[in-house]
Amino acid sequence: MRVIAGTAKGRRLIAPGAMDIRPTTDRMKENLFNVLAARIPEARFLDVFSGTGAIGIEALSRGAESAVLVDAASAALIYKNLAITGFMDRATVINNDFTVAFQKLNKEHMEFDIVFMDPPYNKGYAPRAVKLIYETQLLSPQGLLVVELSSDEVLPPINNLYLYKTKRYNTSVFYFLERSSQ
Repeated sequence: MRVIAGTAKGRRLIAPGAMDIRPTTDRMKENLFNVLAARIPEARFLDVFSGTGAIGIEALSRGAESAVLVDAASAALIYKNLAITGFMDRATVINNDFTVAFQKLNKEHMEFDIVFMDPPYNKGYAPRAVKLIYETQLLSPQGLLVVELSSDEVLPPINNLYLYKTKRYNTSVFYFLERSSQ
């Protein structure tokens, strides 16, 4: 597992040991960032269910202004990977459940240009998390929300968000959502 582009290109990240973390493959990560490329420079990036921190770190490497990485189980691993890549000064790690983290970020009036989430597959977290992101106004008015799910899961329609694009792979799918203009 490595950073694939940008200022930290080629840096090897620490992979999870016995933890229940499923990192996004390099191929999928490359395709994801091809879609996000124009939005990354100077973006405020939120990585939810962050695992190793690889997606948030990739965003920082490609020019995101800052990243907040949320994971209740792997904060120590995320800190190690941020140290390896030299992005500690541009990143914040929140070691909490996503519901607690979203409330904290809302109280701080945080708003993000890109929100990425990769919840554990087939656990039903995504609809609730997407709804909370919208309700807590964490997504900026022109922001983009990306949800990675198992290919056998479907993201139900969420009020006030519309499906901008879908990218399917063997075992996973990316859903790209934007705020509705209505």
